[in-house]
Amino acid sequence: MGDSHEGRDGEAARDNDEKVLRKIFVSLLAVLATLVVVPSVLAALNGPRVFGASFTHGNVVTGGWASPEGIEARRLRFGVPVGQALTIANQGTLPAAYRLTARTAGDPKLVAQLSVIATRRADGATIFSGPVTRLRSLDLGRFQAGEQETLQLRVVLTSTGTNARDNVLQGRDASVAFTWTATQA
Repeated sequence: MGDSHEGRDGEAARDNDEKVLRKIFVSLLAVLATLVVVPSVLAALNGPRVFGASFTHGNVVTGGWASPEGIEARRLRFGVPVGQALTIANQGTLPAAYRLTARTAGDPKLVAQLSVIATRRADGATIFSGPVTRLRSLDLGRFQAGEQETLQLRVVLTSTGTNARDNVLQGRDASVAFTWTATQA
């Protein structure tokens, strides 16, 4: 007598063989697709334009210097501006977009009474005038390679409105640091 399981075992083995062959075939297709797609993507990324943005060879190097005498709290008098020149230069080989920021430290009541007026020395245009705390990011424009700009920065201690409140500011300390950033343009 024959075993009734023989026919079913043969079918199961054949089904397993087909499943293994399908898995091998799908794996080969995946490997083949990877071998075709990946080099194409890498070639596109290596091209001169990726996602619409061109890559440029060169550098953005910035430099700057201020006038020898800095702005100190002891030089400040109510309503009398104290000035300092700041020259910013693009010393790199690529154009760059520049931004100026004022960072303050010290007594908040004294800082709140400081105003700044920033003018371009070349044409005398005022590019910022207001409380130093609002000078967070001022667009200075695009500087070509080798271009520089000199700014005249004047800091003014403004009155609080009364002698009594002004007198409270005596002996307090504050500092203002002007910094800039350059981004390839």
